[in-house]
Amino acid sequence: MDPRYHFTESTAFEIWNVTRRDTGVYTVNCTNEVGSDNTTITLDVQYAPSVKMEEDPVYVDVGETADLFCVADANPIINTDMFSWKWLGEGEMEEMGEQSQDEATGQLTIQGATRAHAGHYQCTADNNIAPPASVAVQLVVRFKPELQKGAQWNKVASRGDGTRTAEVVCQGEGIPRLHFSWAKNGVPMDFIHPRYQEKTVREGSLHTSTVTVVNVSAALDYAVFTCTARNTLGEDTLNIQLLSTNQPDPPSEFRLVSFTHASATLEWIPGFDGGLEQRFRVRYRWAGSVSFLYVDVFPPKANIFSVTGLSPATTYNFSVNALNSMGESSYADNNSVLTITTEEWEGAVQEEDPLHTEETSGLSLYQTVIMAVVGGAPLLALNWLGCLLCLRWKKRQGQTESKGSVSDGKKSEGDGSTVSTASGSTRYEDRELVNPAAQRTLLIDSGSEPDSSVYESYAGESSHYYYPTSDYFPSLYTHPEGTQEPDGRRYPLEPIGHEYEEVRDWGMYQDVLGLSLPLPLSQFDPRLPEQRGEWRPPPPNYPQGSGRGMTAWQQPIRRKDPVVERRPERNDYDLPFELRGQGKRPWILLWNELRNYVTTQYGHQDSAELDGCMSVSHTTR
Repeated sequence: MDPRYHFTESTAFEIWNVTRRDTGVYTVNCTNEVGSDNTTITLDVQYAPSVKMEEDPVYVDVGETADLFCVADANPIINTDMFSWKWLGEGEMEEMGEQSQDEATGQLTIQGATRAHAGHYQCTADNNIAPPASVAVQLVVRFKPELQKGAQWNKVASRGDGTRTAEVVCQGEGIPRLHFSWAKNGVPMDFIHPRYQEKTVREGSLHTSTVTVVNVSAALDYAVFTCTARNTLGEDTLNIQLLSTNQPDPPSEFRLVSFTHASATLEWIPGFDGGLEQRFRVRYRWAGSVSFLYVDVFPPKANIFSVTGLSPATTYNFSVNALNSMGESSYADNNSVLTITTEEWEGAVQEEDPLHTEETSGLSLYQTVIMAVVGGAPLLALNWLGCLLCLRWKKRQGQTESKGSVSDGKKSEGDGSTVSTASGSTRYEDRELVNPAAQRTLLIDSGSEPDSSVYESYAGESSHYYYPTSDYFPSLYTHPEGTQEPDGRRYPLEPIGHEYEEVRDWGMYQDVLGLSLPLPLSQFDPRLPEQRGEWRPPPPNYPQGSGRGMTAWQQPIRRKDPVVERRPERNDYDLPFELRGQGKRPWILLWNELRNYVTTQYGHQDSAELDGCMSVSHTTR
């Protein structure tokens, strides 16, 4: 006997872990010394339903009746409202069909099935024992081919110069599967020629057949291609014309979607784009307008657009056309006009009671005055206090600066440096250091201008040095123009001679004698090679009071060197490494002036010796 069956001490019969198979009639026999007897017991095991579809998927031709059967296994069986059906597609189905039940079978009947009825349905069985059971079924509505037709499908444009490729597309829907065939100008195409290729793609009930024409020729390929789609229920045909690129066709079915007091939303169906990218433009005007107003549709390929900025209760006339790079089309629907009257604006202010208005305004004014007095007085006091503190701070700052300048002057005197305290002059009061290696080249001229710059140096300090932050431009003194002697030298003229300043050219003639301080002889010898011996030229006889009282060797001896005229301007990188810096520093300008003078008067060899002398001087320091 099944171990799940057993008797208890009280002569009761038990069944453990009851299942559906335990349902049935049980007979009980009782026996004793007197005799025996028996009885029957019926066991009814109830359980939740399970369901399945009698057929899945279910096929039906369009216009025919579709029956969907759902079979349940449950106990008990409820004769009414045990089955329910639900549409699983997008949206809601208005008339899903008629529902019925026959014992444990539920039925959904759809009369006159259409393509909209195709999709998935769900059958649910519930006998009041949890949980309910559900199952899904697919309804397939078969229909004959239906090809896409319209302006965008009837034409294809491409250049016919033999360098372009065109695609002729035929797209349609149908169940069962579609089969395509093509013809060119009525002649069937077998696609043996390599210039013509055909490909078919299927996605559900959507089928697409594409014919690719390679190296389009205007003479051979500008024709009408006929696409035919067939299945067991029928066929459909579409003529597609291949032509040259041109301007677009006008849109069609121009209509109003919605409007308000200030806007109007319009919609249309695009026409053939002419083989190029097209865009759209809306034109409109009203009774009082001088001319039409034009609005470009954005995004360019959109076929629905809202025109804003309209006036309330105004009648407008709208039109739309298409444009591409080759031109524009006529306006939609044979240049027809869409007339729209905007709504009235309901945002007008309602009339108010004058007495109520006055009371309200008076109360608001009173509140405004109170808030101004309470909040403005502290702000005004803070403003006055801030002004007073600012004035005191400025006065104290001025006194501090004056004391600081005097104390700095005294301190600098103790250090051996000079700090100018005269107002209105350009000076370095922050004790900026000058390059020690260039001290010998700095020619200080404090009397060249009313406001001159004084450069100070700190001898014996660290090797790190600083440079003034402003440019120094040394002045060039005038000197008399001299006459040319047979030996090539120039001597000054009489005091009545013409004087001029050489400030235009740094190339040929340079003169540093106008500067206030000469260079030390230990570092620079201005004499010519023949002058460095015992030979001396005879001193010229100057009339008393002429010139500057200079000796013969101090007078500038000028020579015209053709190399100087072609020499490019020297930059900082032509200087020794110790004298290089950033910007036009004053000592750089003085160094360039000195070097140009030596090169002009005594040649490049002496200039090189000057560089070496300056480097040695910096090293010894």
